[in-house]
Amino acid sequence: MNNIRLHFLVSSDQRALGAMFMRDLKRDLLAFVYPTEAARTFHTFFCPPMRMVGLSSDGQVLFDDIISKWRFIKMPPCRYVLECGPKIDISPFIQTILSVAPDLPQSGAIDPGTGMDSLLFALLSEAVADMRRIRDAHHGRIRTTIQRRKFEAWERGQIVSSAGFLLDFCDSWSIPHNAVRLSHLVLRAEAPYLDELVAASVAGIPWQHEFPHECMRCGKPGSWHPILRPSRNSPVEITWRYQRPENAIPICHHCSETLGLLRDEAMRIDLVWGLWAARFEAFWRWHRAWKNNHLPAWDMAAYPLWPREYGGETWESGSGALQDARPRPPAHVTRNMDHMHALQSSLFSKPFRRRQPGDTHLQKLLNFRSDLAQGETP
Repeated sequence: MNNIRLHFLVSSDQRALGAMFMRDLKRDLLAFVYPTEAARTFHTFFCPPMRMVGLSSDGQVLFDDIISKWRFIKMPPCRYVLECGPKIDISPFIQTILSVAPDLPQSGAIDPGTGMDSLLFALLSEAVADMRRIRDAHHGRIRTTIQRRKFEAWERGQIVSSAGFLLDFCDSWSIPHNAVRLSHLVLRAEAPYLDELVAASVAGIPWQHEFPHECMRCGKPGSWHPILRPSRNSPVEITWRYQRPENAIPICHHCSETLGLLRDEAMRIDLVWGLWAARFEAFWRWHRAWKNNHLPAWDMAAYPLWPREYGGETWESGSGALQDARPRPPAHVTRNMDHMHALQSSLFSKPFRRRQPGDTHLQKLLNFRSDLAQGETP
């Protein structure tokens, strides 16, 4: 039991992702928490084989089965759904789930009555649409140069997933021949970076327009600026991580000029390190290992951002796991006194001129808020 990690999935985004792209569930127990009991439809596309258990509000087991990959599962009316490895004993965790889950905030919901045919049709339609994008971009042979020019790494990861989905269903469903042909070509062309692209599809999505844009020094409108840069000629299939928020700070042009950030690399590192704490430390370990060609082989499906040993077990402590991969503002990251000192000494290293800080500019920095509901926090 001590080796099992219990994850509560309470938002629509978390529940939609579930165990997708995870290689196995040997150490993870996913608890899907819903506000009411209702019949629900699950799919196991891009998921490992698993055990699924449906529980009523009082913990009665209503469904318990070992599920293979690429299936739809119609669950009976239940309040909680558990996904875990086939050999995990869930009984020690049931009381914890029943006592904690009712108090967790809920964020969004999907109609539990959504039919399997509607869901499958939507997935197939999106996959075929991705192949149309490939057709329009290439007009024939799939070339990596065009892929890199036309699509971001996270888009290419989604297209790769669509190609695999179509090929898995092409024998059972009537799928356009050209879409099947293009799916084969896409997977063949993207084979050298397949793992990285799938990781980018869940961890490299755009985020800046969703984040607060207040300058971390004066509180006035600013923009997010990356700090570490990839080596020249590094492949974009690898370097999408440099576009992650853990490698950026929000600052206005006035404060950047006042602090002389463009001329002071040490201050830039202090600011991003103080802001993101363990999350930047984990990214920095990846950055140095990549530059020195010492990156270990790791399971990118389970840990898209960086190897497991580079960060902690939670988002706050630098986890690079799948459930912690979606970009989030730097609220609630675990900072110590060194992080706070780095922030304060850098932010106040130069006097303010003309543009004065608000009364709570530093508090705004350390208590970023976004439009995400509280339930999004693991």
